[in-house]
Amino acid sequence: MKLLRKGQVGGMQGFILSIVTVAIVLAIGLIVLQELKNASTSDGTSSGTATAATNATGSIITKMATIPTWIGIIIIVALAFIVLSFFIGRRQ
Repeated sequence: MKLLRKGQVGGMQGFILSIVTVAIVLAIGLIVLQELKNASTSDGTSSGTATAATNATGSIITKMATIPTWIGIIIIVALAFIVLSFFIGRRQ
């Protein structure tokens, strides 16, 4: 990362923009999957093939719901890298 004159880190905007984009795509994906799951049931019950589709969609929603945890970890690691690179760059 390149340290700019006013103490800003170059490339930080790209990192933030990519995290925001991933979060938006994830939110839209979860909304679409939830609507798909609701559409495969009628009156709260499903039968036959719809049951398999509902169960599969519910499983995907559950697995995708763990992604925000990883996004938080990625942000923390990236910020730690930025802080460490600032102090290492200052020493040289």
